[in-house]
Amino acid sequence: MQRTRCQYFYDVAMPCNKREPGTGCGALEGLNRIHAIFGYSEHCVATYPGDMANALYALDARVKVRSTNGQERAIPVQDFHRLPENNPEKDNNLQHGELIVAIEMPKNNFADKSYYLKVRDRASYAFALVSVAAALDVNKNQIKQARIVLGSVAHKPWRSIEAENALIGKSATVETFQQAAQIAMKDAKPLAHNAYKVELGKRAIILALQRAMNGGAA
Repeated sequence: MQRTRCQYFYDVAMPCNKREPGTGCGALEGLNRIHAIFGYSEHCVATYPGDMANALYALDARVKVRSTNGQERAIPVQDFHRLPENNPEKDNNLQHGELIVAIEMPKNNFADKSYYLKVRDRASYAFALVSVAAALDVNKNQIKQARIVLGSVAHKPWRSIEAENALIGKSATVETFQQAAQIAMKDAKPLAHNAYKVELGKRAIILALQRAMNGGAA
């Protein structure tokens, strides 16, 4: 449920469609160093800055919610958050009155080879510029399954299915990880001040996959 870090959202003197729909997006042509490179619209370029949801995307979690009448439903976590499109004021797909009551995760084989990398301006009390949730299921150095989810690059956690598929069946090598990183970032559309996130994203993916392969060791 973490809301955006965007300075235009916080500054009531500046236009922000997320805070006040119809007023415009100050960050689109403004100072957008920390903003999105994927999935944004002309109405909003803010990013989802949290950490936990990125890991939950990698683990195929489901968000269990309960309405005011007691009815419950489970939302696949990838459908919980929204891209901005024409309604950036809506961060997620919760209905009015619904409450999150549980997070459910299916069994997986990622426990031994997973890693969360958070790249930020300072070591503490800072949101990520780019983060990566990486997980591998490996048998004799051959990748059976993979997960790559980027944080702080879009309005929601950004999972690269294409990059994950490119890893399946390959040997867990630096060269393989480099190829996956290229695929994950190939459709990025940086704004005026955040092109650095493209290269940073590639390097973060490679490092996160290497550390996941090493069982979390640096």
